[in-house]
Amino acid sequence: MAGWLLLQLGFLALTAAAQTRPPFIVTLEPERIVNGSPCLFRVTSSPGGQTGQATINSVRGRWMWRRLWFTFDAKARAWYAVAGVGPEAAQASYPLVIEATLASGEIVTSTYNVPVGQVRFPLSRLSVDPDFLDPNPQTRARIARERALKNELFNRVTAQPLWEGPFRVPLQAVMTEAFGTRRTFNGQRRGSHHGVDYDANMSTPIAAMNSGKVVLARNLFFEGNCVVLDHGHGLLTLYLHLSAFKVQEGATVKRGQLIGLSGDTGRVTGPHLHAAVRWQGVYVDPVKLYALTLP
Repeated sequence: MAGWLLLQLGFLALTAAAQTRPPFIVTLEPERIVNGSPCLFRVTSSPGGQTGQATINSVRGRWMWRRLWFTFDAKARAWYAVAGVGPEAAQASYPLVIEATLASGEIVTSTYNVPVGQVRFPLSRLSVDPDFLDPNPQTRARIARERALKNELFNRVTAQPLWEGPFRVPLQAVMTEAFGTRRTFNGQRRGSHHGVDYDANMSTPIAAMNSGKVVLARNLFFEGNCVVLDHGHGLLTLYLHLSAFKVQEGATVKRGQLIGLSGDTGRVTGPHLHAAVRWQGVYVDPVKLYALTLP
């Protein structure tokens, strides 16, 4: 499959058969991972033997200090897991640990070095209502409550994948600000842009990037009217600054389903959609997620 890179040069060690290569191959997509990248790890049986589930009964893994949740793709006869690199990650090689349980019951573990490059994000300067930079005590208490809510929701991981096929853009519109931009508000440095912004007039329909479950649909101080979808394996998509909700918390949605209308609620400079993606606690670039060949 185009876009997959064979990770043989980074092979380090086996715990089961020290003098032999593992009976499987690990590949990744995209070929070059940088800070802010989502990615796919794919495990297939080595050539020459049986393939797919007949040889490998299950796969587990760890990367970037997080568990990898592997699912079997019957069509490709391969195991795959979604992962990601946060925008603050340093340039380095990070160990990928793969543990496969074979049909024989043998457990084979191997470790690979996965290189992560680094890009420097541009700087943007924005002007917003001063209340968003120096909120009063009542508002600070609200922000703290909402931060606790988000931390609780974002730390949940659904073991099974809920998505179906590739992720899609939530609307057809011009992207006005890319992922990772370093931001100043009213001259003050205030973190980075952890999503992408789309130019959208008021009440433009917003679609779910993929199938999933609505875990949040309410008004938040900074995000405004916000919808968060859980797609499984620790993968979440967020849709901010909406003018109206079209889904409720707890609902199941399909890819492309209407979930809300664009707006200018929360900390904004005008009507638009802010779309974001999180994987197990780190934000990754939605545009790069659209490009992954998810089954």
